[in-house]
Amino acid sequence: MTKPHVFVTMADILNLECDAWLLPTDSSVSIRPHWQDVYKDLVQLAEASCGEEFRTGQLFAQAIENWHASVPKPVLTAVPNDNLWGPGVVAERLEAFVVAALAALPEFPTRRRYPLLAMPFFGTAGGGAGRHLGAALRDILTVISDLSMQHSVDIVLVLRDRAAFSLAQKLRREDWMDQRHRRALPPELHDKAVELGRKAKAGHLVPFLGAGVSVSAGAPTWGQLLERLQNGIELEDVSDVDFNRLGPLDHASVLEQLYVDQYGSRQLFEKAVVEAVDLPRYGLAPALLATMPSAGAITLNYDRLFEMACSDARRPRTVLPEDAPTVGGAWLLKLHGSVSRPETIVLTRDDYLGFHSTRAALSALVKAHLMTHHLLFVGFGLADDHFHEIVHDVRRALPGQKPAGQQMGTVLSLFHEPHQRLVWSGRLEILPMAGKAPYGMTDKEREYAIQAAGRDMEIFLDTTAAYASDDHSYLLAPAYTEGLSRHEVELRAQLLYLARHRRTSATAEVWGVIDDALSSLGFDPQESYEQLWPPHE
Repeated sequence: MTKPHVFVTMADILNLECDAWLLPTDSSVSIRPHWQDVYKDLVQLAEASCGEEFRTGQLFAQAIENWHASVPKPVLTAVPNDNLWGPGVVAERLEAFVVAALAALPEFPTRRRYPLLAMPFFGTAGGGAGRHLGAALRDILTVISDLSMQHSVDIVLVLRDRAAFSLAQKLRREDWMDQRHRRALPPELHDKAVELGRKAKAGHLVPFLGAGVSVSAGAPTWGQLLERLQNGIELEDVSDVDFNRLGPLDHASVLEQLYVDQYGSRQLFEKAVVEAVDLPRYGLAPALLATMPSAGAITLNYDRLFEMACSDARRPRTVLPEDAPTVGGAWLLKLHGSVSRPETIVLTRDDYLGFHSTRAALSALVKAHLMTHHLLFVGFGLADDHFHEIVHDVRRALPGQKPAGQQMGTVLSLFHEPHQRLVWSGRLEILPMAGKAPYGMTDKEREYAIQAAGRDMEIFLDTTAAYASDDHSYLLAPAYTEGLSRHEVELRAQLLYLARHRRTSATAEVWGVIDDALSSLGFDPQESYEQLWPPHE
């Protein structure tokens, strides 16, 4: 899966890790307050970056110069006004954005196979799309798909409106059905993504997140975390300690003791862990998983990236065991602790041994979901001893064997590793994203192979999220008519006619159910819908 790809997600573009992002503006370089809240020097740097060509409309896009080196680069892009809106005008501005972004990036900008450019729903906040958001969304998806291939970039369309997100996913599903050659995944993986997406839509899927989910945002792997912790202490007095001969738990235990010996407290050890994993922006994997409907999610990660992504996706979660659970609310179980409470982090052997006495209820929750739901393991190495114990206990608790072909979960694995299939046969289905594991490669080749397989996993999650979309609020959303098919327009008219039907007290209970359904389809009773007519006979 080496072709460039267009992703779609619900997120806040300011919280998404990418290489560059489209900042909407105009020839006078006016910037909306939302963009300025995070970067206080944004307007000043934007003003200094824009020359006469941009201000006179000869140049449609300009990357901000002298930008913060570790932060995704904003590219000022002039939105069309009301008199200029149209597919051609949008296309030339979006291409200007892509060209300007690539010119402003280093030759090898990221850990990704292709640079990742992010853009909001361009031109919809006073930029001319007005009440034609459905048509605008169709145009944008078509344009960025072509630009992605033409310029060899990955593009993520970052949406904030659930109607736009649900329509975008519907349009993509239709496109994949009509034009199978445009699918990003091989047929067998595409079918698996569809299957998992439908499980999510039905409420049967529970994501289980491992460290690999956070790597695209710059989080360290377990080994890298231990290396960073090792850099924070003096090793002269312990030069005879061969960390390479220690298992990860004992490695962490020795480091913890060295921090205590040298600094007199465990707190600096905890602080060093937090500094290594507490990141300001999430990558694509958490953002895509956050859009999938699920009552619960489980993670072994300490960072706050997934809960941040869920909040931005308008699907906030109660974090267990930190927060008081709410009846009926979505939750995230942080099985090994959180950076928000460093003392809860499970890292050393003593932490693992003490786990059973303090968090038995948390393990019980995982076991219950292994029995009753389908778990989707993402970024997870399957080597965690605690996880092996949980699966072992569940298998012992289940009466007899599960029906043939019925698994407790699906593992998205980076590579094909036959020995793992043997270990987990009959319990977990393992889906490799790439070929053989990168053994016998140079460090550089191995790193490249892991990056490529990680990106393939993001494409798989993007496809799964498209089929998991359980929202149809675009159907009655006031400004989305032009994005609908002829049959949907007819259905919309019938529903709008029903929405204006006279209510009576005798049918109040039924109308309450109908009104809830209309609201879920995007109906706004305060709007004056233009296409309000009786249904066709």
